[in-house]
Amino acid sequence: MDTQYIGEHLGPGQLGHFFVITSFVAALFSSFAYFRSAQTEHDASNSKIWLLLGRNAFVIHAAMVAGIFITLFYLITNHYFEYHYVWDHSDLSLSPKYLLSCFWEGQQGSFLLWSIWHCVLGLIVMATAKGLESRTMSIIALVQVLLATMLLGFHFSPEFNIGSSPFILLRDKMQGAPIFEMPNYLERIQDGNGLNILLQNYWMVIHPPVLFLGFASTLIPFAYTIAALWKGEYNSWVRETRIWSLFSGAILGTGIMMGGAWAYESLTFGGYWAWDPVENASLVPWLTLIAALHTLIIYKATGRSFILTTVLFGVTYLLIWYSTFLTRTGVLGETSVHAFTGEGQSLYWHLLIVIGVLLAITVGLLIKRWKGLPRVKNEEQLSSREFWMFVGSIILFLSALHIILATSMPVWAPLYETFTGKKPANFLDPVQYYNSVQVWVAIIIAILSATTLYLKFKKSDGKKAWKKIGITGVIGLLLAFVIGFTQKIDAPQYALLLFATSFSLVANLYYAIAIQKSKIKKLGAALTHFGFALSLLGILLSSYNKEVISLNTLGVVFNFGGTQAENMEESRENVLLYKDVPVVMGDYTVTYLGDSIPENDARTFFKVNYVKTDDAGKVVEEFMLYPNAFVNAKGMDQGSLSANPASKHYLSKDIFTYVNSYLAGDAVAADKDYKSHIMKKGDTVYLNNGYMVFGGFDRRVNNPNYVEENGDIAVEGILNVYDLEGQIDTLSPVFILRNQKFITHVADTMESMKLHTYIAKVIPEQEAAEVMVHEDKAAKEYIVLKALLFPYINVLWVGIIVMVLGFLLSMWNRMTKKEKVKK
Repeated sequence: MDTQYIGEHLGPGQLGHFFVITSFVAALFSSFAYFRSAQTEHDASNSKIWLLLGRNAFVIHAAMVAGIFITLFYLITNHYFEYHYVWDHSDLSLSPKYLLSCFWEGQQGSFLLWSIWHCVLGLIVMATAKGLESRTMSIIALVQVLLATMLLGFHFSPEFNIGSSPFILLRDKMQGAPIFEMPNYLERIQDGNGLNILLQNYWMVIHPPVLFLGFASTLIPFAYTIAALWKGEYNSWVRETRIWSLFSGAILGTGIMMGGAWAYESLTFGGYWAWDPVENASLVPWLTLIAALHTLIIYKATGRSFILTTVLFGVTYLLIWYSTFLTRTGVLGETSVHAFTGEGQSLYWHLLIVIGVLLAITVGLLIKRWKGLPRVKNEEQLSSREFWMFVGSIILFLSALHIILATSMPVWAPLYETFTGKKPANFLDPVQYYNSVQVWVAIIIAILSATTLYLKFKKSDGKKAWKKIGITGVIGLLLAFVIGFTQKIDAPQYALLLFATSFSLVANLYYAIAIQKSKIKKLGAALTHFGFALSLLGILLSSYNKEVISLNTLGVVFNFGGTQAENMEESRENVLLYKDVPVVMGDYTVTYLGDSIPENDARTFFKVNYVKTDDAGKVVEEFMLYPNAFVNAKGMDQGSLSANPASKHYLSKDIFTYVNSYLAGDAVAADKDYKSHIMKKGDTVYLNNGYMVFGGFDRRVNNPNYVEENGDIAVEGILNVYDLEGQIDTLSPVFILRNQKFITHVADTMESMKLHTYIAKVIPEQEAAEVMVHEDKAAKEYIVLKALLFPYINVLWVGIIVMVLGFLLSMWNRMTKKEKVKK
């Protein structure tokens, strides 16, 4: 007899399942109907019937997708933990704004967000595609079919299923768990698993929707490209594809840099970009999209580069799916700091099949139309705009290839090892590895963006062009010299990058004012290139002179969970701040003033006071920063924390701080008994008013309290004790193995600090000891703080905004400009 469960809300889930199935069927029929409309174009009336059926089916599909979203969000906001998705990604403590983050944290929600944007964009294409509607919408609807399969949740066996439903019940997902033998199991489930703490940031409310709109928007240029190849008509698709490419470049670029802003404010790798695999997976399609946009412009102006354009648009959309494969299947789980989802193994072959379908369509149509594709037989003029735009596009493509191959190492490494018998070399420093190549890419692209606008398509007046390029180049060189001298940029490759960006800034500004006469609608290209150069300048200035001001002058080694060498390296850039004890950091005197926990907030905020004085000791600046952390949050070990940085923003710099460790609040009250510390040589234990470093073992026992007996095997531990001024004592507890079976010890104490220590265990295989530590008086609160100074980082953010505005301005110009389509 089936168990009759009490308190479950099954109706919304059943409605959600209905929406999922109906959306899949409607998308499948819409794609088929649009396909039939294209096939029957010779019969106008029949084609129109299929066209109307395709439209209606897609509208129904869009309505069903909206229904899925509304239903799932209803379940999340009402905390119906009988549903696995709700239980796994939310809890009762979350504020309303983070409930949206719960929606797209998981696989199903993020795929649904992607599908929602496809619906919105598809409806716009339906209204604007005109003669290419049947073909573009057939492709868009087909992609919606592929996305809908991700939510179907058809389970044929434990190893084989198609998608995963967001409406699966917790008891169905966790079959066999004893709790579900109780009809009233919901009474035992008081709360959900909760949202990943790194996602509990306001950027994660707005960043994913923008990024997924960027992902979704790349489908439209792809669909138009496939439609042109399918129809064999290569002119009418250019205008709409160019408009959508500009839109996609703006939105996807914005989404990527929103991710950078989130990383800057929420992650602790000390910056906005770390060449993390998830970051790379988003950047690479953007690079190929920009390359495709430029070759499309070449094709529109000269008839050249059609094949390369179609290939690049195809590659861009395939890379979107490949990026999804990398970030959703767990392939990058051990190499990325923010690949959050760990449930993607079941998607491995599913996503490969999707990529295979889209690849087959693209390659199949290219092969079918190959002989009739537009070509120009004669070579481009070396002084023509199209030649250098073509070169720039190839450079962008090679840049993307370099990044994606390195990012994909976990994918191809096993195959490499199979054929060669060797493991590929690991990238010990990914930042250095990528920068060693990408700096040169940035130099070339910046110089090309400074010069190409002065050249004309097909044939240029060399003297006029080179005169203007020469003048702006000299001014750019002077600007670079001034910036380089004041900012002390002397490394050759970065000095060259500084010149390239300065040249691009001057050249594009001059082009906008002197040649385009500041006509707003025509400034799109110059504004985009100017913003790109400004972004590169911001990256250079903020990264090259990034300064760690929290220099550790005490020599204490903190435990950051890494190897001894890694802990020592990171410890050099972290300062121990006891409560109310000022410490000099750079130009500032910094004091930790305590912590606070706001009501209805899971974070602990640490109050850190910065004071700057002049030579006379007069305070010239004072401010408070509140770096915060989730301390002992759900799913974390006791005593652990996940930090969120805080920054002081100036026009010319940011001071960026975060807390790596702490002893505060409840932790102080609990510090009464002996605490166990597994210590290797060089490891540190924080004390009430100082710290203690394990100096290893000594077989020559000097502790006067030790009385040797026959058969003793004794070893002395060396514990060097420090306060903020330096070393003050050495303790020598003794560990004794007596008669090869009895373990005893001799403690050592330091009365001035009321410090008691003994060695409970020796761990020979680790060359470590279990050191027991007790202090009589209450511990003094402290934090371990890292602080960095980012100069001129606002140049980067302004550059991104200007570049995006340039894309949108170009898009507006294309939309409002009447163009004659070549027959």
